[in-house]
Amino acid sequence: MAAYAAVTSLMGTIHLISQSDLLHLEEDHKEHLESLYEKVSSVLEFLDNSDDEPMKALQEKVEDLANEVEHEVESQVLMVMEKDEQVRTEANERLLKILRQAIQDMDSVKKEFIKLQRRNDNLVAGNRSLSPRLHVSTLEKDMVGHSNERKRMLDLLTGRSSQLQVISIVGMGGIGKSTFAKNMFSDSSIVGFFDVRGWITVSEDYSIRKMLLSLLQEAIGVNEELDKKQDGELADCLQKSLKRRRYLIVVDDIWSSDAWDNIRLWFPENSNRSRILLTTRDINVAQYASSHEGLFPMRFLEPKESWNLFCQKAFGKKDCPAEFESVGKVVVENCKGLPLMISVVAGSLSRKRTLHEWYEVAQSVSSLVDVDDYQRCSGVLALSYKHLPSHLKACFLYFGVFKKASEISVEKLIQLWMAEGLFELRGLGEWEKVAANLLHDLIDKSLIVVSKHSLDGNIKTCRIHDLLHDLCLREAESENLLYVPNPSISEPKSVIQDRRWVSFHLEEGCFFSSLTYSKTRSVTFLSGKIRSSTIELGLNHFKLLRVLDLGQLGSSSFPKELSYLLSADDVKYQVLDNLQSIYGLSPDCCTKQMFEGIKNVKKLGICGRTDDYCREPKSVDNIIYLPELEALKILIYDSHRATLFPVPWPRSFPPNLKKLTLQAAYQPWKAMTIISKLPKLEVLKLKVNFFLCREIVGEDVWKVSEMGFPELKFLLLENTSLKYWRSTDDSFPLLESIIIRNCRSLREIPQAFADSMTLQRIELRGCTPSLVEVAKKIQNDQEEELGNKDS
Repeated sequence: MAAYAAVTSLMGTIHLISQSDLLHLEEDHKEHLESLYEKVSSVLEFLDNSDDEPMKALQEKVEDLANEVEHEVESQVLMVMEKDEQVRTEANERLLKILRQAIQDMDSVKKEFIKLQRRNDNLVAGNRSLSPRLHVSTLEKDMVGHSNERKRMLDLLTGRSSQLQVISIVGMGGIGKSTFAKNMFSDSSIVGFFDVRGWITVSEDYSIRKMLLSLLQEAIGVNEELDKKQDGELADCLQKSLKRRRYLIVVDDIWSSDAWDNIRLWFPENSNRSRILLTTRDINVAQYASSHEGLFPMRFLEPKESWNLFCQKAFGKKDCPAEFESVGKVVVENCKGLPLMISVVAGSLSRKRTLHEWYEVAQSVSSLVDVDDYQRCSGVLALSYKHLPSHLKACFLYFGVFKKASEISVEKLIQLWMAEGLFELRGLGEWEKVAANLLHDLIDKSLIVVSKHSLDGNIKTCRIHDLLHDLCLREAESENLLYVPNPSISEPKSVIQDRRWVSFHLEEGCFFSSLTYSKTRSVTFLSGKIRSSTIELGLNHFKLLRVLDLGQLGSSSFPKELSYLLSADDVKYQVLDNLQSIYGLSPDCCTKQMFEGIKNVKKLGICGRTDDYCREPKSVDNIIYLPELEALKILIYDSHRATLFPVPWPRSFPPNLKKLTLQAAYQPWKAMTIISKLPKLEVLKLKVNFFLCREIVGEDVWKVSEMGFPELKFLLLENTSLKYWRSTDDSFPLLESIIIRNCRSLREIPQAFADSMTLQRIELRGCTPSLVEVAKKIQNDQEEELGNKDS
């Protein structure tokens, strides 16, 4: 909802200005800012989902007012920070005048809301019987129904035929093709049957390179050298890596026969029972890619299956209350067995607490019963959006900024939500927690799907169904929030300038010279290819820009205006102290002065060449000036250089560091002794280029020091040359998970882990069969030990 987003954004701006130490505001200004904040926040409660036309018109008025006030206030604040005293004085006077007028305008709008609300209070309140308000688990449940189909698919995937087979799951959007494929992909018998499993999502607008890199990561792990190869070389690497290995590749959401022709030659015929599993909406594509035996049409759910899915999504593990059962079954019947519709409607009803609200939804769904399947599904999704609380609408619509079928980093999403001011909160410490709760609400309503989890169990990536993404685009554009440029369509300049978010989705990109979207707060480039050598953003028209996401643009496309902005010695930002996360920082920028200016950063990613890290004074030694730092990632991207990474002294690490990732940062295993001295380290990820590591490090034994890792809970070893790993039973007293990927030289895992009371998981991928047997023995010994203690 545009009005809600505008109001919460204004509140966030007022709060940041009030807390800034750089502005030196007079007391009169601070009092007016406080008063304006209270007036604006009091308007939030009126921004509901009313269909009343006068109420809608008033909400549009609030949106325009909030945007205008925010624009004027931020413009004057920039002037207040100028060097010229006369300019500052005049700006302060204008700012005070703007604040006074804004307070009056917001007060007037609030009175109008109260007047309208009193009129609406005369309407019938409806039946007040309450429904239990339940929080459905964010973890994906076992798939409901399709038990016979599961057995048949298992037979197809693990059947006796030694030839490479292509199996195509076909059906309309929202019928559960991808969910079914994911369920089979993760089945324990499938995991154990195939040597390599990979998943790519094709969609309408696909990238050959991204799909190749994704599959290669599954086949051979992280390898920085792959980024330098051409697409043809990557395809050759993939073919060679799959040779003589039994593989299962899921090709999700493929739209055309041409797309299949572009990728099918990647997969060699090994005559070892390898399989490819496709999902598609087009029966012609399915028939083109598969034999008749390989066609797997996805059916609609039976009435009992539909009801079970509805209850699972609406009530979790509890049964449907008796008074809601009849209306619930009407809703389910009108969803016609389409899983996406059932899940989304159930998610919406899970937070509605009266029979009156349930009957409203049932009536709306029933009105769509006579239209075709796709129209009905789109209509039901739109109704679910309509019934979202106002505070969730803008967060949901922001998913339209991302490309269709993309896997979205939750960490990045939350940062973008915060930067855009899409939710109300006073105080920085709680931002991430509130944003995470909002995401969980959207997941509980089945509008967003969990894709991957991190080592510590948190949600790492998420995705949105294509039909819901289409809904986001339609609604966000109708609310004048989002503009996705399309070179084939010429739109009036006034339309473009009014959009708050601008997102470039095209894979090939286009040349957009001198963008002048004066009201735009967010510009996102999701394309990796831009036809011009540079992008001219015209940043003088973007003084109020909050988000500039350049995605995968190379340095040749980097906007030249940014170099001027970043090199200006006199530029100061009032929000530097509020920065929570920074990624892609060059080692040359890691100075004491820089870190003291961003001292509250909690997550930092440094990326550079080996030489950048080795210069004196060493940049990594300055990390100590980030006392709040909790997560650090160090990446070296010239991994072909045979040079050791300079590990900082223990005293150079911040005291609160909990998570450390070292990628291609070559070092001897004895250097782990330094890292073991980090007092609060809980997560350690070591990702190294396997083929070069032994040559550089010169050793293949990791003997854990007596100190061990007292607080470590999660350990990842990936592409290392490690052969022998030795430790005692008290070296990792709190360790819960060990993940080992593509460590083909590793011969042993410390037997001491069999006595661990905390270890819950050992996950191996791309390792030798003998190491798998070692892991199984540790697991069996651990289970026997626990069994003896229980008895």
